Amino acid sequence: MTAPRLKVLYLLASLPVGGAEDLVRAMVTGLDPDRFAAGAACLGAPGLIGEELINAGYPVHSLGLDLKRTPFFSIVARVRRLLKELRPDILHTHLYHANLYGRLAALGLGLTGVVATVHNIYTRPKLHRRVWNRLLAWASDCVVTVSPQVYRDVRRDDGVPASRVVLLPNGISLAGLEVPEDRDEARTRLGLSGFVLGVVGRLEEQKGHTYLLQALPRLMADIPDLNLAIVGDGRLKGALEGQARELGLKGAVRFMGMRRDVPLIFRALDLYVMPSLWEGLPLALLQAMGAGLPVAATRVGGVEEVIRSEENGLLVPPAEPRALAEAILELYRDPARREEMGRRARQTVAQNYSQEVMLRRLEDLYLELWAKRGGGVSKI
Repeated sequence: MTAPRLKVLYLLASLPVGGAEDLVRAMVTGLDPDRFAAGAACLGAPGLIGEELINAGYPVHSLGLDLKRTPFFSIVARVRRLLKELRPDILHTHLYHANLYGRLAALGLGLTGVVATVHNIYTRPKLHRRVWNRLLAWASDCVVTVSPQVYRDVRRDDGVPASRVVLLPNGISLAGLEVPEDRDEARTRLGLSGFVLGVVGRLEEQKGHTYLLQALPRLMADIPDLNLAIVGDGRLKGALEGQARELGLKGAVRFMGMRRDVPLIFRALDLYVMPSLWEGLPLALLQAMGAGLPVAATRVGGVEEVIRSEENGLLVPPAEPRALAEAILELYRDPARREEMGRRARQTVAQNYSQEVMLRRLEDLYLELWAKRGGGVSKI
């Protein structure tokens, strides 16, 4: 039986610049348009990625809700009305809030498939989240996990049957990382010079920026032209800027804000650093490795499943500035080793984390759900 053109709706809390949001953008734009009609929806404002999708001609539906002020069941009701209006065959939710409200709203609507993606390991699971996740496991046709450790957490903590859990690692497009500028041109455009470290991510506790800043004074005596480019925005921006001033790092640290020219920034770097405290499978890490950068990262979540320490990067314990500084200094002193690690990093991504493979596996998942429903369509 040949499947009809299935309507897929991706739901998130919002669509700002971020790893999960970039991944959804790739899904919306990358599904086979002859077999799938993809669009996105968000509980709050659409954000920059939502605007990019709209400008590219894809439907984005924004409910404009304030999750902190709107009553719980009012959010569920609004999402349910949206589902009844749009009549998707597949609802695919991402991150906790969308997974919660989307799965509740879809109950009893007879959708062809309800899919929820979990992006992070359960380092600090809150009790109410554990309860909801366990209850809603039975309201999901499939729970997608992005790394083996996330898979283990979902099976153990949420009690999702193995038959409903899929391991589908994130993927990136290597072609999307190509830029015409060489290293010197990229540095001139960005105003960067010296030995340049870079980190891309939300300025939140999870990303561990504070420990990277603590590591810099140890490094500056040995690397006098050291510079750090911090790409991203978030609630800790002011605190991190204050920390940089207190540590006397103001001239060596550049807060570059939210950027959409990350491939250009990668071209200008000598070394990528990921000091996270917990992760699922970070897209920024895959992109940096795909750009051919050597990496010094913390041994957390999916990071240690991608990086083979001493081969395609270096791994250190999280929240240990001294160990992070030692790893950075080790790579600084050995340019040939950095080059070889960067080559192996790109090879790792090309062989194991292809966006094309991710998208085809996702399409197969949707078609499998359709077939399990007997080739039926939504009953909304």
